[in-house]
Amino acid sequence: MGSSRKSSVTDIRSCARTKCALDSNRNGARPGGSMTREKTFTKWLNELAEDPTFLAEGAILDFTEAVVLAMKRQGVTRSELAARLGKTPAYVTKLLSGNNNFTIRTMTQVAQALQFSLKVRLVSNHPVARPQRATVG
Repeated sequence: MGSSRKSSVTDIRSCARTKCALDSNRNGARPGGSMTREKTFTKWLNELAEDPTFLAEGAILDFTEAVVLAMKRQGVTRSELAARLGKTPAYVTKLLSGNNNFTIRTMTQVAQALQFSLKVRLVSNHPVARPQRATVG
């Protein structure tokens, strides 16, 4: 149900901490020097934020979590979702495992089976600054 994906994120963070500690030691910092580690970790997270693979994994996680939430709210079991999709329960288990590269078609079929529609949108990575309102004072 996406829990393996969540543990992957935890693994990434754990790996990042280890990597940061190694980077800190390479840079001549004392082991456990938190300021250098923090900067390295932040730099690493910023790099991940631009990595297409990492971003795709986030989108997969978002979709999977939305499906699980919709199922929970509607009281739909995996078996029932499978029946609605004309698939086996094993298919739904695999679908929700978090180890998928969904097609738009599959995502649409799952959404429709749960009485939703799929909306895909682009979100700017660089939010536009809003103009300040003039104040009378």
